[in-house]
Amino acid sequence: MAKVKPYEIDPKEKFEAIDSLFEVVLKLRTKQEIVDFFMGLFSSSESLMMARRIQIAKMLLRDKNYDEIKKKLKVGSVTIHKTDQWLNEGDEKYTIWLKGRLAEDAKEKKIKKTATYESLLDKYPYHRIIKNLFS
Repeated sequence: MAKVKPYEIDPKEKFEAIDSLFEVVLKLRTKQEIVDFFMGLFSSSESLMMARRIQIAKMLLRDKNYDEIKKKLKVGSVTIHKTDQWLNEGDEKYTIWLKGRLAEDAKEKKIKKTATYESLLDKYPYHRIIKNLFS
């Protein structure tokens, strides 16, 4: 799909397109439906881009600095900065959601010590990113 230039699209049309996406997402009932929907809709690159931003946000909440994040995730400073702005200049709910997820992740690590695959989404690294994004 060709890259879209948001400034060239009528604001009303943008709103309708985004609204349509979220109307479909709201109708998904299970985690598996959500995973299947997004894995089918987005390319692996698009999925990874979304997942990386969540990883960046989590690392920022763990007080990691930009250099640590760049080195570990192989992302640019601009992406880290935009994610940092999203966390700090946006509504506090983003931080609350992600901190809650961090606490759940820590608890889950204590429980899961062996690698078992519930589905093929667990087996492959790029698919795990998407699965973890929606879990």
